[in-house]
Amino acid sequence: MTAVRAFSVPFRGYRLAGAITSAADGDTLRVLALHGGGQSNHRTAQYLLTHLAEHGLPGAAFDHIGHGDTGGELSDSSLDDRVEQAVAVAQARRMRPPLALIGSSMGGHIACRLITRLQPEALVLFCPAAYEAAAEPLPFGPAFQQTIRSTSDFAASPAFEALEHFRGRLLLVLGEQDAVIPPAVIEQYRQRARQAARVELISLPAGHLLHRWLQEQPDRMRPVLDRVRAILQA
Repeated sequence: MTAVRAFSVPFRGYRLAGAITSAADGDTLRVLALHGGGQSNHRTAQYLLTHLAEHGLPGAAFDHIGHGDTGGELSDSSLDDRVEQAVAVAQARRMRPPLALIGSSMGGHIACRLITRLQPEALVLFCPAAYEAAAEPLPFGPAFQQTIRSTSDFAASPAFEALEHFRGRLLLVLGEQDAVIPPAVIEQYRQRARQAARVELISLPAGHLLHRWLQEQPDRMRPVLDRVRAILQA
């Protein structure tokens, strides 16, 4: 039987709050989930982490600065900072390869930027976003928003440059009615994992908020859970 246990990790004056989902305290964690922007938090993909833990894949998720139980101001963080926050959590929880990263929206970009640092064997990306290099160090706020709104060419995104060197297994879960992620970004995700051992795609008749949609569609959710588990256990 799985349990959800809260944890926190100190990071630059904050405590990154999150939860571990596992059958027993002290289990080796195999999965790290990274939420997106907006109102998302570490509970967004809890249904998925529960399913994985029930099948022998314990995992963790946490709130980035400016979100959920971690709190604070978004302007105290950036894309670059989110990468460091994820590394801090992975190190504090002693997460080592073989490791799977689940990234949602902005978390997809962060997951790709962690390929070198955390060496995941599998990536599962839900409606992943991508950003140009100039946006990465900018604090979240007006300058960041202006930069991403003016981006027209995503091909040089550091996320895709990292993905080109990924040799593990990749699963993309996309919403056919996603009005947030530009089609050019999705096309790059489809094309750039050239060295991946395996690439799979799930396309759903949904918008950008896939986790919410899946939990409202249990018949659609079950096969997605099975596909995620399969690519993590391959």
